Amino acid sequence: MHDGVNVTPSAPKVRQVLALLALRANSTVPLHQLVEELWEERPPSSAATTLQTYIYQLRKLPGLRLETTPGGYRLSVPQGSLDSMRFTELADLGRKAMEEGAVTEAADLLHRALAVWRGPALSDLTPGPIVGIDALRLAEQRYEVLEERIDADLLLGRHHRLISELTALAADNPTREGLHAKLMLSLYRAGRRPDALEVFQRIRRVLIRELGLEPCSELQWLHQQVLSGDRGLDLPAGRAVVHTPPEGRPPVKLPADVPLIGREAELARVGRMLREPALQGPRCVCVAGAPGVGTTAFTVALAHRLQDAFPDGRLYVSFGDPAAPRPVEDVLGDLLEAVGHARSALPDGRAERAGLLRAWTAGRRVLLVADHVAAAHQVADLLPEDTGSAVLVAGYRRLYGGQFGTPVDLPPLGPEQSLELFLGALGRDRLLGEGCSRTMLDLFGGLPGPMAEAVGLLELRPHWSVGRLVDWMSRDRPTALTHQRPHPFHHVRRRCGGLDPRTGDALAKLAGEADDVLTVEQAARILGRSPDAAEELLEELVEFFLLEVDLVRDGSSERFFQYRMPPLLRMALRTVPVGAPA
Repeated sequence: MHDGVNVTPSAPKVRQVLALLALRANSTVPLHQLVEELWEERPPSSAATTLQTYIYQLRKLPGLRLETTPGGYRLSVPQGSLDSMRFTELADLGRKAMEEGAVTEAADLLHRALAVWRGPALSDLTPGPIVGIDALRLAEQRYEVLEERIDADLLLGRHHRLISELTALAADNPTREGLHAKLMLSLYRAGRRPDALEVFQRIRRVLIRELGLEPCSELQWLHQQVLSGDRGLDLPAGRAVVHTPPEGRPPVKLPADVPLIGREAELARVGRMLREPALQGPRCVCVAGAPGVGTTAFTVALAHRLQDAFPDGRLYVSFGDPAAPRPVEDVLGDLLEAVGHARSALPDGRAERAGLLRAWTAGRRVLLVADHVAAAHQVADLLPEDTGSAVLVAGYRRLYGGQFGTPVDLPPLGPEQSLELFLGALGRDRLLGEGCSRTMLDLFGGLPGPMAEAVGLLELRPHWSVGRLVDWMSRDRPTALTHQRPHPFHHVRRRCGGLDPRTGDALAKLAGEADDVLTVEQAARILGRSPDAAEELLEELVEFFLLEVDLVRDGSSERFFQYRMPPLLRMALRTVPVGAPA
């Protein structure tokens, strides 16, 4: 284009010469390369004269600076004036931003780089051997930048909007494993694990049929992680799902909503608690329960339902592993970044970050979901400014403090709901046909997390019976949790990781030596402690939902307690040490 007018030559050979000169802009193109591009290995005797004619025609084009140099020709153009130059410049800037951790800026630059493309490179001419290779090179560069841009979007939690794009790309590139891996990850993070597994099976069939190859090790490893529901596939800390709203719309940062079984009554009750106006300060409700009871899924599902009550934003953060919780200032950084603050510009101090969060929430009606909370002090600096906002806590234990209202214990599922979960995943023939349904229900005690892990392991090993799974779980296998696979003991081990070492050791000893029903006196004898010390330990374990309590009445006015250890917890502690590695 020159002054808005298309001046591209129409003669095919002249267009080829111009294409090669443009691809090598600001550097000399040797004569022999021009001849090879035009006539390959069979140039005519008049090739030199004909080439000079083509060069003469190009020199007549307005705005074109074509110079004769020793041994060839050079097309001189300003930097960034060609689409290929602009694409490379933006791509390099995007990569640099990514290396520096500025993911949002990197994604924007890579989007802009790809927007330079209007179709396949050099699609309006029939290239020779040299331009043809350059066209392939440019196409490959475009795919590299495309995958880098998708990686940036995944880091920003944009997996929902990527699914349709990646589905089309995977269909157009049926053997490109990297694109299929990104589609699997997007589907998994969007809560569509069966669809992610189907993507793997589809590319595996194509690779075997067309190339006689199994998927690469990276894709196979991703397949195993999806099967096991590996938390390593979740967004990195500080990068939870962020839906960037149009200007003026409230921020929403929530994990994908997962369908729940049998929680309608609890959802309605806690929803009312969060909607009720507070007399002073924000409402704060802590939901806790036994390991694997589903407090994370419950609080996230409820947050998705409360858009009308909290129209100014709903934000999710996690404190991570209770054995090594994330610092409060890091969690505050997640929240502030979600509402528009640049992470690099945030103050380092916890108090300063808490002040910024209170300033942002002032005058707004916002819901904050704090997951994996092990202590009340973790929540104190997350509290919003006004009574119109609320904090919903998913706790590892019962929490007490002035900021908390009535605590909510999330109960296990009932037998009918547990059976519904197993039947929906395994099918009636596999579960009931083996006569093991009662054993499964009694062992898992209505805990959906361990039940889902058991189902995942049976899907991974379809040749196993339900009875074989129960037998496998009961064996003495200290290293059983060191492999990347679903395991029903995962939630128990994670909860026990939040105990101090002495308490964890005492719990393991009780699991190995105590009867099903445990009294204070029996615990004191097993642990070699005084009755008062033993009772304090047992009550602490009750707070962590690691022991259950029975009230015993003997006809007097005294109240006596007995303690019980759930069967799954006892089995887990007898086969896997409390401190077993992740």
